Amino acid sequence: MVFRLIPAVCLALLLQGCSSLFFYPMEPWVQNPARQGLDYEDVVLIHPDGLRIHGWWLPARGTARGTVYFLHGNAQNISTHLMNVHWLPERGYNVFLLDYRGYGLSEGDPDLEGAQADIQLGLDWLAQSRRLEGAPLVLFGQSLGGAMATGVLARERNDGFVDCVMLEAPFASYRDVASDVMARSWLLWPLRWMVLPTLPARANDPERHVAELAPRPLLILHSKEDPVVPYQQGRRLYAAARPPKTFQPLKGGHTQSVRDPAVRDRLVAFMQDNECAARPAAPAEQRGSAPAEPEQAPAPVSESGAEARAAPVSGYRF
Repeated sequence: MVFRLIPAVCLALLLQGCSSLFFYPMEPWVQNPARQGLDYEDVVLIHPDGLRIHGWWLPARGTARGTVYFLHGNAQNISTHLMNVHWLPERGYNVFLLDYRGYGLSEGDPDLEGAQADIQLGLDWLAQSRRLEGAPLVLFGQSLGGAMATGVLARERNDGFVDCVMLEAPFASYRDVASDVMARSWLLWPLRWMVLPTLPARANDPERHVAELAPRPLLILHSKEDPVVPYQQGRRLYAAARPPKTFQPLKGGHTQSVRDPAVRDRLVAFMQDNECAARPAAPAEQRGSAPAEPEQAPAPVSESGAEARAAPVSGYRF
């Protein structure tokens, strides 16, 4: 559903020109984690501006190998995006899912500045809650969530806090991805010159900040068949990043990769192989045992562009 509603509301927002064009929140829940057999806690964070921001904490089963901070795309809420991460507690990872303002039970109206403030609020809570217990912290952002997280993680105050970064179907530029969506509509294409200048400035683009994520290990995943965010947007963001970085081509629809067990193994292998140990304060003995190396995983493309392992026949079932 990411960006599908842009044509319907673009004319209404044309004269307003605001970053809310990217946000399509849903308040009602579809489910909660208990319906997936998961233990969970409701987490309510109070933003300095007074808004209540809601999230879920999913504890790992057994000894936690780390924590994944999950940031969803621009539509629906955490009750629908839960299925992207519900498998992680079984693999030994805590998960913290956050709804941006205006989504689910989170108060307020979403825009780029506010949503990034909510992402920062979640990071601050993780830092102060003592739930990490010295284990690695991994940020996993999909689509708009990944794009926004890039700007937040590049802030000096967050330097060295997150250990690994995984971005699925991110884009390099807010204006360019909106331009691509508008180009698909004969009605909106002639209006590009009026709409695009009102969207977030180039200085906010993820490609302007992604290099600052280094030396955190970075994994970017993107489907060549993505009908929403063009594959070249992911490649462009990867090109702007600094090592250590890995690009994982995918197949199938937009942000649908984790339906495939082989892609789940790929994410776990990335976290395992990089030890997610950017923080000096996390000694190895506190990290717990490492997960077993998966027998099969999709073929990553390394910095040199070479394939490290063959893609399984069973991979990419969408």
